[in-house]
Amino acid sequence: MTIHDAGKKKKKDDKKQDDDSVRKLTTGEIALARTVFGNRIDYEKVKIHHGSYLPFNAQDANTAMTPNGEIYFINQYRDDFSQSTYSLQHMFIHEMSHVWQREKGMNVIGRGLVSWLVSYRYTLDGRLVSDYPMEQQAQIIADNFVLQTFGYEIWWHLENKKYPDITLDGDTSEAVIREGYKNSLRGFPW
Repeated sequence: MTIHDAGKKKKKDDKKQDDDSVRKLTTGEIALARTVFGNRIDYEKVKIHHGSYLPFNAQDANTAMTPNGEIYFINQYRDDFSQSTYSLQHMFIHEMSHVWQREKGMNVIGRGLVSWLVSYRYTLDGRLVSDYPMEQQAQIIADNFVLQTFGYEIWWHLENKKYPDITLDGDTSEAVIREGYKNSLRGFPW
């Protein structure tokens, strides 16, 4: 911190820990994740890193990674995602989906190596979430989380941004998407 920074007030969502730090999930983050994954994740094993997973800080600063059951954030790191914006909570649940996938036996590192080549966009066409590729699964889970937690207006806002967080293609009317997510996520989490 420079002398010029000393008098500035921090916003609620400001980062607090230094780069290259690691921590356990907060009580709030565990409670948030349980609303989606129940007890299907061993929350005590999950770590949140403020820094790059890749050597030489090669991880894009605006990209989160979850290759090993631990989550690596750079610019989006927060001390407690349960106290963050709905957009950051969406990202947190997306990354927790990769933790869940890994705990279910998915080769997250192998699939993640090519995730920059695949589309995060999806349609709700009657398939189960398990029938989608890895990144689309995480998007469906996180997108539904926003709809169920914050409501349709917030979901629609995140879907219609210039760089949308929500990546659903097709009819996005409320009744249609609620039914689509319900069908895709039937039996989830398993």
